Amino acid sequence: MSEKAEIIANHYQQTFDLTYKIWALRNRSFILLLVVIAIATVLTYRPSDTQPLLVAWVAKLLDIGTPAEKEKLAQGFPYALLQSLFLSVVFFLVFNLYHRTQFILRSYAYLGAIESEIRTELDISDSQVAFTRESNFYWTRRPFLMGSVKFVYVLLLGGLLGAFLLGRIWSDFTAMSYLLVFVDLAIAIPIILYFFGYANCTLRFDSADVLGEE
Repeated sequence: MSEKAEIIANHYQQTFDLTYKIWALRNRSFILLLVVIAIATVLTYRPSDTQPLLVAWVAKLLDIGTPAEKEKLAQGFPYALLQSLFLSVVFFLVFNLYHRTQFILRSYAYLGAIESEIRTELDISDSQVAFTRESNFYWTRRPFLMGSVKFVYVLLLGGLLGAFLLGRIWSDFTAMSYLLVFVDLAIAIPIILYFFGYANCTLRFDSADVLGEE
């Protein structure tokens, strides 16, 4: 192997390791996002059931034992602030998901291009499979169900996000908390934009044409 080919191969491996690390982080943040949205949705649609449980949990956490103190905590508990906080957390996680997904897809396209350069430097024929792991070898052997997973992810996340955001805005609107409706919209609009960005890059760019099949 020439020195140039060795340098390119080492760079390829380092890029793959970084991409795999970000991929694992993206998957964990996706699960965390689903959990946060699920909790926020329950708090939005079942406030009469969840608020007492929330107050009881905070009272236990703060070691508040007397009924009078618990009642005072329940009356002064900042539910609206908590809901806005959930909205902000969802925004951060959706943006993080979009950013990491873009990085991963761009990195796999880059890895496919590097594989082509390595094969050229090593004079590897088209009949050989060396250095095609992230390009031809992957795309010609990916099971159909693996390719459909992206649709499940987008529909699942989109459904949960839609239910949560609509419920949050409608709840504040019916309570005539118009300032909170404005806050909800100010945070919800960027969430929707980044979700559509995530959905677009996931559905459009996760394909052999874009990610490097020769």
